[in-house]
Amino acid sequence: MAFIAKSITVFYSEQEDRLGLIFSDKDKNQLAGSMTRQLFKGLLAQLPDWLATQYSDAMPCSTEQQQEINHIQHETSLQKATVTYGEMPRNERLETFLIGSISFTKVDLEAGDYKIKLVFQSLDKETEIVFVLNSEQLHKLMDEMLKQVKAWDINNPWQEKSATFTLPDTKDGMLH
Repeated sequence: MAFIAKSITVFYSEQEDRLGLIFSDKDKNQLAGSMTRQLFKGLLAQLPDWLATQYSDAMPCSTEQQQEINHIQHETSLQKATVTYGEMPRNERLETFLIGSISFTKVDLEAGDYKIKLVFQSLDKETEIVFVLNSEQLHKLMDEMLKQVKAWDINNPWQEKSATFTLPDTKDGMLH
């Protein structure tokens, strides 16, 4: 079954220790999916590098430079995209499934613009949720997911790495 989502509500289920996603379509129909920590970590491990390759005008750079670029793009995106906060919808008869895989592909539009198509698929491959968004919205979605799973202690792949620096020699040769 294919379901075209227009919005996603994100929450953390402490009882199940899973990230919950409620997908809503244009007619306000809803499906609920849950994501394991392992799947979310796998998504975060791939997504920053994949997003970086989508900028066709990017010049070759070092790993450190690319991390800095990724961080700046992420922070800028968070400022551009909006999110709506509110009460968690209560629907006792909501169909639920365990998300088994997530794929992301670039959808080219006119004038060099593009969207990103996320496909959430159940373990049994019978349920498929399609959600199309721009890169700013994707960054915001990932940020909101990370906020929900603070209990998992997952590092944000777009955060700046600890800066290391060297100071001139001191009398004792050590500086802490």
